[in-house]
Amino acid sequence: MDELLDIFQNIKNDFCSLTNYKVRGESLEIITPFTTLNNKFVSVFVKKIKNKYVISDAGWTDLNYYDINISEESDDIIERIFAYYQKSFDVSTTTDKAGTIHYFKYCSNPVEIPSKVYDLANFIVGAVNAMGIRYKDEKEEKERETFRKDANNFLKAHYNENVKLRKALDDLQNIRFNALISKSSDIYLVSYVTGSSSYYFTNDLRKTIVNFEISERSKYKDFIREKVSIINDKADGYHPEKLSSMMDLLQEKVTRDPIKWTEKERILEII
Repeated sequence: MDELLDIFQNIKNDFCSLTNYKVRGESLEIITPFTTLNNKFVSVFVKKIKNKYVISDAGWTDLNYYDINISEESDDIIERIFAYYQKSFDVSTTTDKAGTIHYFKYCSNPVEIPSKVYDLANFIVGAVNAMGIRYKDEKEEKERETFRKDANNFLKAHYNENVKLRKALDDLQNIRFNALISKSSDIYLVSYVTGSSSYYFTNDLRKTIVNFEISERSKYKDFIREKVSIINDKADGYHPEKLSSMMDLLQEKVTRDPIKWTEKERILEII
């Protein structure tokens, strides 16, 4: 650990006097002076593994530790921005056993660590800020965010640490579900459907249908116990008479009848 503290002092000298640190087990958290748009200081983590120094975000970007309100409809834009920043700052990725993506850089010479910290911190700022930019109209964002929070709070209240929000199956990182609930070896996939207009509601239905279909390609498909969709029947875009064909298609992809939000207690009977 003395070596890591010496490294921190070098980082502080070379990087910025406002830099701080915390000891995290065998790692050193470097609290940089960089901040996100919602005024959260960016941290990177330094750990020595064999003869290399690994500088990572510890999964904080993927886990949204920076508390950014993420718009799911902008996923394709965000992915392109992430790819651009990754290439620009030469950032690599790995995935842990829980399916969390870690962004990292590494080096053998400790002299290079300050520049690696600088690059990774810049990457995190750009990536996190990209997730927080609004790409749609305010009414749709408010509708989606309100429903997501309500549904998230409902699931967290009943399933506690068993629920992971906005997560992907380990081998399908580009396909994220609103919630992934684990019980023993069983996996429950949960997707929300909402929208401030028929257009947005239909798009959400399409995305849910595609995601559930693609989940069948996962190597974990035998562990998927249920595929559950929660339909926001209080949304302005919910017009059953216009959605019948899409709802029929969704019915083919889920393991249970879609659950209306006004009947959300049904979830507790299934999971």
